[in-house]
Formats: sequence, structure tokens, C-alpha cells
Amino acid sequence: MKIYIANTGGVMGMMPSDKGLVPNDAFSGQLAAQLQTADLDHDFVVESYDNLMAGANVTPKDWQNIARDIESKWEDFDAFIVLHGTDSMAYTAAALFYMIAPSKKPIIVTGSQVPMSQARSDAMNNVLGAISACEAALKGVFLFFGNRLIDGDRAHQSHIGTWQAFRSVNALEYGVLESDWKWRDSSFAQLLIKPPMKIRIPNMEDGAVTILPVFPGVQALHWQGLLNDKVKGAVLFSYGAGTVPENDQALLEVLKNAVDQGVVIVKVSQCGSGRVADNDDKDTSGLAKTGVISGKDMTYEAVFARLHFLIGLGLDSREIKGVFNR
Repeated sequence: MKIYIANTGGVMGMMPSDKGLVPNDAFSGQLAAQLQTADLDHDFVVESYDNLMAGANVTPKDWQNIARDIESKWEDFDAFIVLHGTDSMAYTAAALFYMIAPSKKPIIVTGSQVPMSQARSDAMNNVLGAISACEAALKGVFLFFGNRLIDGDRAHQSHIGTWQAFRSVNALEYGVLESDWKWRDSSFAQLLIKPPMKIRIPNMEDGAVTILPVFPGVQALHWQGLLNDKVKGAVLFSYGAGTVPENDQALLEVLKNAVDQGVVIVKVSQCGSGRVADNDDKDTSGLAKTGVISGKDMTYEAVFARLHFLIGLGLDSREIKGVFNR
């Protein structure tokens, strides 16, 4: 098997210095050498991007670049591993999930909590786990971290200081790496008719999507400042099953005015799991009449990435709502 490993940045490929962690210029060669000594019967190509990105600095433009890199090498490799910073790893996994769908080859996004150059690091465990997933000839985009293989649109970073930093939201992990792989039962999924794979990498504009937080005492001015003229989509980070302070008419007016101007606003829950309520077409009161739609059981990272993707494709608000409602 030929496996392409793209080092896009993040802690794994860094090293300590008197200025803190800095990129390790020798990382690609060091990783390739370790893989050669690991008795793996595969051909590896490890490449580091010219402009390595810390996870906190990744933008939708960077999602495009990663997808284009994979697309340019699609015919030359059997599997792909993307090394990435943890801060925005779930967003990138979701974006790749939508841009290369449904992927006919394994694309595994991973990283580490500690640089590979340090003695007590989770880096090689995560790389080897990602390789194990590739060996299983999976089809799709996944995030692997801390022995958990998670569907690309279900991953959420839930921990900071533990090896298992990510969890699968509203879905079982696709696989758990213990002494051997334990796979999720996919017998039903195999019966589904899947559409042909499409690689669609739209031009996604930074700032086209925003997140509207809901918190005690939130004011209309808070949201107005986020809903500028460039915004075409928004994730409403609501309470519980999808609620906001409905006794504040000014808040509801902000949402309705934005929707009337073509902004697609999708509500998700601040809770760690569960599903926000679907909209009742007969309900003409409160949040329902603003035109905000339900994100169902999606993560906010996935909704954020999907809005960028659909807006980038040039779909209008009605078409985007149709996709989410399906």
C-alpha cells in the first residue's frame, strides 16, 4: 500500500526551544525513518507543507489547500494521512468529509498532544493507529486520536490534557484500537446505496460563516456585531434542545432580519450530545418564526464546515436549507 502523509502543522512536528515550541525542520525525515524501522510493509511519502499551520491559525482557505493536495495525489496513493494541530482538527476533518464525499479511499486526520521529539509522546501511537485504519481499507474521512477512530463529521475535541482528546458525538466510534480493532457494526450501512464519489473543493471565504453564542444576558448588539455584510451563514449555539431567550424580542428580530437578508442560520445545542428540536411549520411564535433551521444532531464544527462548503458551492439560502432539512 502507498500511503501519503501530509504534515500540515501542529504540535506533532514541533520541538522545544527557548521561545517555546517551534517547527522541527527535520520532522518529515525523522518520521519517515521511524516508519522504515517499524516493519511496516508499505511505501510511505511524508511531506511537510511550506507554511506549517498551528491548529489555532487554520482557516477555511487552508481546508481547500489540504483537499487540493489530496486531489493532486489521488491516483498515486491508496490512502492519505493528514497530520494536523488539535485546536481545529475536528473542523478540518468535517470539511474534508464534505469536500471528498463519499471518499473511496481512507483519509485519516490525526495529530498529537505532545511533540514526536519528546520521550513521552502520543505522536507515534496516533500515526501507527492511523496507518492501521488505512490497512483496513476503510472508505471515508475519519479522525483518529487516542485509539479512537471517529467519522469525520462526528468528531469533537472534548479534552485538553488527556491522550483521548476527541470523542464521537451522537454516534459510536467507527473503531477502537485495543489489542485489535473493534469495528462498529456497519452491516446496515453497507445496504445503503451510496452516490458516486465527488471531489468538490469550492472557494470558501474566510468570515462567510459565524457563530452566535447564547448565554444569560445575551444582547441583540452582541449578535449584530457578528452578523456583518460578509456573513452568509451562522451557527446558533443554543441552549438544550435549541432554545434562546424568547422574551427578548430584539434578539428574535436580529435573527429574522438576518434570515430575511439571505443568511442561513442553523441551531445546534451547547449540550455535549443529543438532538435539537426540528422546526414545526405550524409554529408561528418565538424562534420558529425567525426562519432559523435545525442542525438536528450535528456537531457545531460540522455545521460550521458544511455551511462554508455549501455557500462556497454557490447555493442560495433556499437550497442550503433544503440540504440541512434532508
